[in-house]
Amino acid sequence: MIGENILENIAEIVREKTRIPVYGVDVRRILSALQVTDDFWEIIFYSEVTVPAASEILKELDRKGIVKLSGDVIVITEKGYEIIKKFEIPKPYYKKCPTCSGRGISLEDFEEVLREFKKIAQNRPEAIQQYDQGYVLPEVTVSRVALMANKMDLQNKRLLVIGDDDLTSIAAGLSNLPKEVVVLEIDERLVNFINKISEEYGLKVNAEIYDIRNPLPERHYAKYDTFITDPSETREALRLFISRGISGLHGPRCAGYFGITRAEASLEKWYYLQKMLLDMRVVITDMIHNFNIYVNWGYAEKTRAMQVAPVKKAPKREWYTSTMYRIETLEGFVRYNEPAKEDIYEDEESSTV
Repeated sequence: MIGENILENIAEIVREKTRIPVYGVDVRRILSALQVTDDFWEIIFYSEVTVPAASEILKELDRKGIVKLSGDVIVITEKGYEIIKKFEIPKPYYKKCPTCSGRGISLEDFEEVLREFKKIAQNRPEAIQQYDQGYVLPEVTVSRVALMANKMDLQNKRLLVIGDDDLTSIAAGLSNLPKEVVVLEIDERLVNFINKISEEYGLKVNAEIYDIRNPLPERHYAKYDTFITDPSETREALRLFISRGISGLHGPRCAGYFGITRAEASLEKWYYLQKMLLDMRVVITDMIHNFNIYVNWGYAEKTRAMQVAPVKKAPKREWYTSTMYRIETLEGFVRYNEPAKEDIYEDEESSTV
């Protein structure tokens, strides 16, 4: 006999074990994804449940005989199909535009930028776990530039890039649209690479070493028209990366761009982020779902995601995505520029560290 509250009961058990907000709807999302894939990483993609929570949900479903963890795959059992039927859980529906991959941005005017960027990116420094790095596909990097151009946030503007393993600064420089691009980056390898490429290509791009845990230097304070960053996703990291970017903006109607995932950020964390933005008197003007698609990083086997995963098969396809936010400053917006207060790389929802 299948109880009416079985999904909520599973969610409650997972909440207590992980300290992550989990509800019956999240269990439903996992069971929905399982109807189209037996691959753990694709389950994360379809369900949009954080990696640690999804891992524990699947383990609990296995303990209750609803799924079977079999080698490298996850299989729905007969009992699982009974639950799917009883609670009318549908298969996921995910279709995206075949031309723009759902980003709503054309690269028609950026084809040469993309071609040159791909050549440059072949020699980029590899992502390292120490700084929670993980870069996006080349098409995504150039799409970011196209998006900023579409919003008139790049043409003859000063662009601040905070952290740049994606090499957005190089793509922006190749477009020849911004007046100036400044990169603040903790990784000396990337700083040297960006400056080397900038010199070789004659780009208006300059990179310098900077640790986000420190206040924004005075020379970068209130100077830029636009910022872009791809933050780590602890609450402290979101606060620091975004507030540093905002501190770099010179006045009202300046813009900022950043991505946030569902793999490492529950909706409760999204709420924290959005409330923080409103408290800083900035407005969310755009959110583009799954805009950013990340290359599977080379240190995947060392991450918490792999450690907590119910099966140990490495991902075959790109699965880690984020929503692109665009924000705009209002009169009286708040520049927060205090030192870090706590760890920026790890919390209960983290999976890439």
